[in-house]
Amino acid sequence: MKKTMISMVLLGGIFAIALSLSAQDEATSVQSGVYSQEQAQRGEQLFGEACLVCHQPEEFADGGYMDGWSGMNVNDMVEFIRSTMPEDNPGRLKRQEYIDIVAFLFRQNGLPAGENEMVRKELKNIHIEGPYGEPGEH
Repeated sequence: MKKTMISMVLLGGIFAIALSLSAQDEATSVQSGVYSQEQAQRGEQLFGEACLVCHQPEEFADGGYMDGWSGMNVNDMVEFIRSTMPEDNPGRLKRQEYIDIVAFLFRQNGLPAGENEMVRKELKNIHIEGPYGEPGEH
């Protein structure tokens, strides 16, 4: 009985390590085209509707803004923005709309677009890292 219990605990530990390593293998970088141009265009329109009252797109386009997020994952960024913006009604937008706005911010910082759109279930596996450039640089 005791050997069976120890074996089960060891197998559970091995399984947990394997899952962790598998999740790390799935991690990707914002440098690998994690959003689509269409998503960034929707994000630009949403930015104009929800953010332009207080913010200009240029505030987020010099790389300095993105540098502050380096080392974090996209979910951290989306959830921070969602919990604080718009200032007069945080969380007012749908979560996917916040994700689209982040795609626009990525485009503003010269991060390359890809074929697929960012979706909520993948955000924790997308890591933010430079270098950042000018819009349209990639």
